Amino acid sequence: MTAFALSFTLFFVSKTAPTNQNITATITYPEITGLTKQYSYDNKTWTKYTTALTIDTNKTIYARSIDSTNQGSDSTRVASLTVTNIDKTQPTVTFGTNGSTSYKKSQSTTVTVNDASGINTLKYQWLQSATAPAESSFTATFTSGGTITKSDGTGNNWYLWILAKNTAGNTTIVKSNAFYLDNTAPNTTAPTATSTTNSIVVTSAQTDANSGINASTRQYSIKKTSDSSWGTWVTDNNVTHTFTNLTLNTEYQVRTQVKDAAGNGYAVSGTKTITTVNITKPTITLFTYTL
Repeated sequence: MTAFALSFTLFFVSKTAPTNQNITATITYPEITGLTKQYSYDNKTWTKYTTALTIDTNKTIYARSIDSTNQGSDSTRVASLTVTNIDKTQPTVTFGTNGSTSYKKSQSTTVTVNDASGINTLKYQWLQSATAPAESSFTATFTSGGTITKSDGTGNNWYLWILAKNTAGNTTIVKSNAFYLDNTAPNTTAPTATSTTNSIVVTSAQTDANSGINASTRQYSIKKTSDSSWGTWVTDNNVTHTFTNLTLNTEYQVRTQVKDAAGNGYAVSGTKTITTVNITKPTITLFTYTL
């Protein structure tokens, strides 16, 4: 019985390094006239070999050559080679905290990346856009399982974008859900005010477009316009506050200050000038009637 020697040649940069490309396999059969060249992927169903094979997934390739008397079909004369380095699966990305609708000055999340072939590149960036950025725009790196923090910016549309590439070249670009950030203090709109002879009612006009006003931090202050220094801040979580025991017909200045719910501030408002009501002498008018 003649022994039929077979060999395989795989065409790629490496036979073992992970790749996301197809591999070309050629089978070299013995130079014997009249042999039938065959290959199989399950060692059961055989196909005539006529040209190089394109391998697109990990599998075992079997090859045999038989003559007209079926010699060469026994298992001892079947060559095989198993391809294990094809990886076309993208890395998976898991966010520990996937977005947050609570406004904060700083937002953080852990990011874990898993891949069977191994990770080659991990990068991230924070953007106020839901449109995937170009791979070349990623610069900051991180380690899988590590914490990524954003401590600046304001808005309800901050996305953490992750770039993960494995050793086979498969790339994932994925974003988190939106994180809400607020690093902007409340506005400084001056209050409104009304007066009586001895009191002034001040209405705070400061607002915050993001996390909102923290009412417990709302404070009011007053001074006579002629004074050089302001009075002590008075805390009042109400939108209005009344200053009493004031001097009539006197010009005063009032102001407010407040923090927002994220902790930005204090933001001091502009100044409102108002005069307490004066009490003037009544006028007595006499009328003469002729009878």
